[in-house]
Amino acid sequence: MGQALSASLLEDGYEVVVLGRCEKSGLKGEFVKWDAKTLDSWSQQLEGALALFNLTGRSIDCRYTEKNKALILNSRMDSTQILGEAIKRCEEPPKVWLNASTATVYKDIRGDLPAHDEDSEADGQGFAEDVGRAWEKVFFDSSRDGVRQVALRISIVLGENGGAFPVMRNFVKLGLGGAQGPGNQWISWLHIDDWTGIAKFLLKNPEISGPVNLSSPNPVTNSDFMASMRKVFAPLGLGFPAPTPAIYLGAVFLGTAPELVLNSRKIISRILDDNSYSFSYSKISSAIQSFEG
Repeated sequence: MGQALSASLLEDGYEVVVLGRCEKSGLKGEFVKWDAKTLDSWSQQLEGALALFNLTGRSIDCRYTEKNKALILNSRMDSTQILGEAIKRCEEPPKVWLNASTATVYKDIRGDLPAHDEDSEADGQGFAEDVGRAWEKVFFDSSRDGVRQVALRISIVLGENGGAFPVMRNFVKLGLGGAQGPGNQWISWLHIDDWTGIAKFLLKNPEISGPVNLSSPNPVTNSDFMASMRKVFAPLGLGFPAPTPAIYLGAVFLGTAPELVLNSRKIISRILDDNSYSFSYSKISSAIQSFEG
């Protein structure tokens, strides 16, 4: 996500500085090393900057051991807190700070109940939900006058260069593209092009602040999502389903958490709709077809 955003911003003529622990191949923009914990010379990069995007955080695609839980939480809390301290020391701080968050803060809902939007209570129960609330608290507690803050409640981002989509596509190509678990759980998703589009839209719109849901306007059930995947990637359009016990067993071997597949997230954005953001991909069928070939 960070690489896609930096490449898009560079194409638009912005100067981009990337803070990271280590430089990655294919990285777009100037690289500056930081440890995401302590103040150092990297903080000078914030002076006079137009905007700060913070996407730092250990991947949640892992088993939720106590060690991994601590890494997931602390990587988000520490990086956000130290950025807040750096901003407070700036003579000319960034005009806007856009900080990653998660759409998992909302309750699990099924069936035909209305989707959550930014007016819904962020009172979901679980580890990822607790992390999201703690992350946003340290973010908004780090406020400074004159710096607009936006919490990016990001849903599943579909892109070819990382995240869940390439893994799911490979399973579908192997004939394992049936419904996962009960299949009635909702998936809120976002195409990688709309991730960059929304990020830049929020950067340029000074009227928007606070939490914003980054999700397409059309959530789909897992069954429908996998059916769309099979149409594009499955041999003969066929795929074996994975019942709930198989999800739990597979999660052990893959080193991931079964709730990433089994939880139900039905989320839309009232704020993006009210401010007339135009999605490049609002339907799951066209979003998946964009990765064909």
